[in-house]
Formats: sequence, C-alpha cells, structure tokens
Amino acid sequence: MLNLTQTSFYVRRGLKISGILLVAFLITRAAFKISSQLWKKAHPEPPPPPTVTFGKLPKLIFPNQLADLPKISYKLETIQGSLPSLPDVGKVYFMPKKGPNLLALDRAKQQARKMGFRNEPETVSETTYRWTSQGEPATVMEMDINYGNFHLKYDYNNDPEILVDKNLPTNQQAAQEAKTFLVNNGFLTDDLNQGTAEFEYLCFEPPNLNPVLSFSEASFVQANLFRADLDELKILPPNPKKANISFLFSGSRTPGKRILEINYTYFPIEKETFATYPLKSTNQAWSELQADKGYIAYLGQNQNGQVTIRKVYLAFYDSFEPQHYLQPIFVFEGDRNFFAYVPAIDLKWTD
Repeated sequence: MLNLTQTSFYVRRGLKISGILLVAFLITRAAFKISSQLWKKAHPEPPPPPTVTFGKLPKLIFPNQLADLPKISYKLETIQGSLPSLPDVGKVYFMPKKGPNLLALDRAKQQARKMGFRNEPETVSETTYRWTSQGEPATVMEMDINYGNFHLKYDYNNDPEILVDKNLPTNQQAAQEAKTFLVNNGFLTDDLNQGTAEFEYLCFEPPNLNPVLSFSEASFVQANLFRADLDELKILPPNPKKANISFLFSGSRTPGKRILEINYTYFPIEKETFATYPLKSTNQAWSELQADKGYIAYLGQNQNGQVTIRKVYLAFYDSFEPQHYLQPIFVFEGDRNFFAYVPAIDLKWTD
C-alpha cells in the first residue's frame, strides 16, 4: 500500500507528463494548422469556370473616334516594368433596357413640371421631347422619355449679366448643390451619392468656355459626378474627364441662373444579376491597343502622338447609349492625361 509520500510523488509525475503531452498536442495542432494554411496558399483551389450566363455579349458602344487624332506610338513604362498581372475572369452585370411605354410621356411631363417647365413639349423624335421655359433668355431641356435622361441648358450666351455676380460655389458647395438638385427631383441614386466628384474651372469668353487652372480665374465651375466603384473597379464614361452626369454653375444666386447646364445620362445596373466571363490577357489587350483597335478616350496633351503608358488596370464601361450589360474594359493611362480603352471580354464571347 502506497504511503502519502509515494502517492504525492506519482501524482506530481502524472501531472508533469500530462502537461508535457498537452503542450506537445497544442504544438502539433498549431504546426498542422500552419502547414495546412501554407499548403492551401501554395496550392489554391482553382477558381470556378466562368458562368457565361448571358451567352455572347454585344460589342461595346464607343463614340466615333475623332478624325484629327495623330498617329500614336506607344511606350510602356509601368512601375512593375512590364504589363501587370490582372484577373482572367471578370463579372458582367445586367442593365435593363427600357422600350416604348404608353405612360412614358405622361411621366416625363410630370418630371418636367417638377423641374419648372409648365408648357407642353415639342417632339424631337419618338423618344426625345423638348421643353422651353417662358421668358428670355430661355432654358431648354431635352429628355429621353423612356429613361428620364436629359440635357438642360440656360441660354447664358444671351445674358449680359451672367458674369456680374461672383458667388461661385466652392468644390464642396458645387457637389452639394448638384446632389440637392438630384434629390429634389428624384434622380439621386446610391452609387451617385457614394461616388466621387471632380471639378473643372472655366473662363467664359463668349461664346467659348476655356479651362483655367485656378478658382480665382474662373467664370463658371463644372462638377462631374462619377458613380461609385463596383467590385473595387471604377465605372468610367466615354471620356474619363467628363462624367455622364455634370452640372455647370455660375456665380449668380438667381433661381434659374445658378445652374447653367446639366447633363444627366444614367442607366441602372442590376447588381444582383451578373455572370462571369473569360477576359483577354493584358498582352492581348496591349497588342490590340498598339494595332489601333482600342478607343482613345482622352488624348490629353499628347498631340505629338508620343504616348508613355504608366498604368494598366480593369474598369467598367458606362456608355452614353443604352447597353444591356455593364462590361469590363482595360484602361491604359499615360502621361499628360492620356486614357485609352480596350474591351476586356474574350473575343470568343462577343458578337
């Protein structure tokens, strides 16, 4: 029979062995977990194949290229020293297209009245109507009655007093006033509210608007409202310097003269309805750009045709024209404000 001293000895030894075994178990488990993570990182599961749910996609609609573009030669000088490695699969989002609607004109008239136009519109085309305000100088608005997109312009060329008041909005004020207008008229969407704004200072030298560098030189301020990023990719219009939604502000505080011009082109995106598609390689996109198969979105200060590309990245293209799908593009960004686009979807999946 064990005495008290022997019992205490065996208990202590048992506890010591149990502790050693517990530490060994914990170390083994941690080592296995780390090695498993390292293995998964070194041997990731292949991504699922593209769903291509929408079938073949229509080609992107770019505006007509300017006829006086110089012959461009490209030089690639990125931070990496080469073309970046970009995803080979990308999302494509559905954009509902609106056809003729018997109630479209009535809705457009209600919207125009809300915006201060009381008279009946003129017919420009089957889907475009024109409203003209009373009084001189007039404000004219043309609206696509199916989508509600519109262009509004006050005839400031014929207002000799338009430059008298100097209360131009600051950048922050211009963005806020633009969004207030959109809210009051039911046009502000989440992606516009959360998007970025860029500003341009313009000097009015009748009949021309010329860009200037400083606020103090400006006659007018233009606010460009861009949509928020989607899947961490920019949504870019045909001209990356001119948003599809823009406001031109004067220094006047008089209603009807504060906002001189509005361009509003907005097509909704169904963010819950998307498919994935194979993308071109960056090498293929680069070759297409060099072969003049891209779209020069903004030449910048590159009239000599010598362009150095500094960045290459993916974005989504937001056309002026209705399109069924929001598709990705390659963006080639260069020195002196150069931008070019190349469609990113693999050619096998475009009509």
